[in-house]
Amino acid sequence: MTKRELVNEDVIHESAERFVAEVKALLSHYNEDSILNTDQLGLELEVPSTRTLSFQGEKTTLASVRSTNNTTHSYTVQPIISMSGKIVGPVYVCLKEANGRMSENIKGNLPRVNNVVVTCSASGKLTTSLVQDWRDMCLIPSLPSRKTLLLSDSWPGQTDGKGIYEPIKGCTRLEIPPKTTSRIQPMDMFFNRQWKVIVRKAYERILLDDIDVQLAQRNNIIRLQSLIHNQLSSPVFSRMIRYAWFKCGYINTDPRPFQTVTEICFKFKQDYCEIPSCEEFAFIRCSYCSKLLCFQDFYLAYHTHGI
Repeated sequence: MTKRELVNEDVIHESAERFVAEVKALLSHYNEDSILNTDQLGLELEVPSTRTLSFQGEKTTLASVRSTNNTTHSYTVQPIISMSGKIVGPVYVCLKEANGRMSENIKGNLPRVNNVVVTCSASGKLTTSLVQDWRDMCLIPSLPSRKTLLLSDSWPGQTDGKGIYEPIKGCTRLEIPPKTTSRIQPMDMFFNRQWKVIVRKAYERILLDDIDVQLAQRNNIIRLQSLIHNQLSSPVFSRMIRYAWFKCGYINTDPRPFQTVTEICFKFKQDYCEIPSCEEFAFIRCSYCSKLLCFQDFYLAYHTHGI
């Protein structure tokens, strides 16, 4: 926390409590499928491992990455979750491109996956115009016919004064107060780190097995985000997503017990992939079919359900 935030801790706490109380007072007017939260999640182009082997007493320990430049640059993903414990609509992926543009040739060669909407900017971060694009391409097509309550943070590019959400009929958007997102934004409180688990596991497996896949390349980013979106859309994660809302105080019923992404997808006793004739080590357990899959059969073979 900054010194200013520390001094204003009581003010921030009261602001968070007022907002939660305001939301809870409205919940009875909405179906849980229609109560949504969205957040922007920044991801490095290359996620370096935080662990490596070293000799005792060694003064300098070096860790290997494929590109030091990629460890300092990022792209943005923006999913939507509902209070009912579901991922809503496609995930919005904003890539980092020179001058913030893609040539028609590049666009024509992007993977065609229906659970990802791709855009770009010079920084890999969203702008107000890109939030409007997200609204039109991801949010509005996914809204139920009934009225909707949307919670999103006070990031300057989408504040109430921008008028981004005013054209959406039947949608009420409440702005989470500044400095409170780590306490009362469901995605920031719990869900985002679950998304990051699969990202990190993929990068670590590529480094460990020296797999010839560059996850920092645009097409590979899109493929990985599509697979993550699909895995986390499994019904087995419904309680986990609801827990994010409970932890923020919006719902009173504790959905536990549930299993996290690590417990469902990356904890298993068997060593090898279950695809016939494959002798590779298992990388992940599918959250839908529970099959153990090596990296090649999960990522390169694009193992999905319902897409």
